[in-house]
Amino acid sequence: MIKHLRVSKSKAQEAKIFLEESNALNESFLPIKEEEHILWPLNFEVDGEIILCEGKKSTRESRDYRLRLPVKIQSIVPRAFDIFGDIAIIKLSEESLPYSELICSALLESHGNINKVALDMGVKGDYRIRNLEMLFGDLDFVSTHRENGFKFTLDISQVYFSPRLSLERKRVYDIAKSEEEVLDAFAGAAPFSVALASKGCKLTSVDPNPAAELWSHKNFKLNNIAKTNYEFINSRIEDIVSELPFYDRIIMNHPTKSLNYLKMLSEKMNPKGTLHLYKIVEKNDDFHVNDYLTSDFECIFEREVHAYSPQSSLKVFDITKSDSNVQKTNQ
Repeated sequence: MIKHLRVSKSKAQEAKIFLEESNALNESFLPIKEEEHILWPLNFEVDGEIILCEGKKSTRESRDYRLRLPVKIQSIVPRAFDIFGDIAIIKLSEESLPYSELICSALLESHGNINKVALDMGVKGDYRIRNLEMLFGDLDFVSTHRENGFKFTLDISQVYFSPRLSLERKRVYDIAKSEEEVLDAFAGAAPFSVALASKGCKLTSVDPNPAAELWSHKNFKLNNIAKTNYEFINSRIEDIVSELPFYDRIIMNHPTKSLNYLKMLSEKMNPKGTLHLYKIVEKNDDFHVNDYLTSDFECIFEREVHAYSPQSSLKVFDITKSDSNVQKTNQ
């Protein structure tokens, strides 16, 4: 049984490009055609509607780098890795690390767009920066990544960026309306902000990392975003939240600590606003975000964005003010 991403035929090509760029497309299998949908076979789970079904084997040469490794180590190396621009970012266990040279060679042979391979040793510090070591290629961690029609240039050793959130950023972009006032509370290099500002939303992007401010301004300029559509504040959100206005949409992409900020940021929502909360949830944890909300708020949508580890996943929860509270506010 193979995991597939189910998308409408109108978005099939867009999804294919994203899956190819992020190395999520399993080219050992063929896409499955339904009446109104396409099922793309996956190397690893991504955000979207996931269907588990029998795969159709392809006769094309696979881009699965593991097949280029000695059989004895294929089972100990990870299937999934990220690609940012021309840099592959991979996590290796102690068992697989001694084979890093072979792994780098296999990655470069199977993906012509990769020129460098970086070892991901986890996220460090308050700025949530990847702890990286370059395994192959020069030591420059700057690259340009293309996503949903936008370009992002940054140093991945200075600012955190997850290519696996591409479809989630597209989802938020699709449901947002132009002229919305949006708070991107943990903006990083501003991928959410750039996309929404391009739609005509008015962005307030906040991040305490000075490098995030530097690269965000570069990315706003790179994507021709008018300066009147965004403001970047280099600060911790808790230090300035009392000075901020109310917003139609709030993005809380801080998966390990989002609940710590839920109360203070939910109070900054307009009556009909939406808050997108991202949280890592253990797969055996019976987590309900409504347990952390007052009666004034409710979760109207939730889904798994992508697998985070074998034991956990990243989930998004869309939160609004409850209907009764909105009616009281409007009276």
